[in-house]
Amino acid sequence: MRHPRPDSIRLKRLQKYSLYAVLALLFLSGVAWAYWNYLWSTGDFETSGKVWAMKIHGAAAMAVLVLIGMLLSVHVRFAWRARRNRANGSVFLGAFAVLTITGYGLYYAGGEALRAWTSWIHLGVGLVFPVLLLIHILLGRRTRPAGQPSLGAEHRHHPKSHHYQSQHGT
Repeated sequence: MRHPRPDSIRLKRLQKYSLYAVLALLFLSGVAWAYWNYLWSTGDFETSGKVWAMKIHGAAAMAVLVLIGMLLSVHVRFAWRARRNRANGSVFLGAFAVLTITGYGLYYAGGEALRAWTSWIHLGVGLVFPVLLLIHILLGRRTRPAGQPSLGAEHRHHPKSHHYQSQHGT
């Protein structure tokens, strides 16, 4: 079996910031919708704000599905092979699966009782999701092999790094 390169597990800058931006948009739009739906629903602004929050949330959900597919093909596969952060990564992917299934269920589930349960599960897991992400990131950094540098400036300027080689034509 071929072992992954240590830097294959870590997300590239564009991947990381794209994922964080879309997850933030998902979280904030979900919180805005929940606020207007459960705590402050008195007028037209809240109604139109709730509608826009749901539209943004749905669009961001589609984008995050693409990004999670990207993570499964590289980040998750290489981390699993390297036996790094498996338990926490599994919990994180499980939470994402619950959000995906309940999100689908909110559109297509029949019956008000089932829809109510689906909504509360989706909201609860969604509110906890940023904490799970933070734990995953921190544990991932902690499980990084001892001799492996972070991808900071010292890595970019090391003669054997891909960035250095592409910048200096070696």
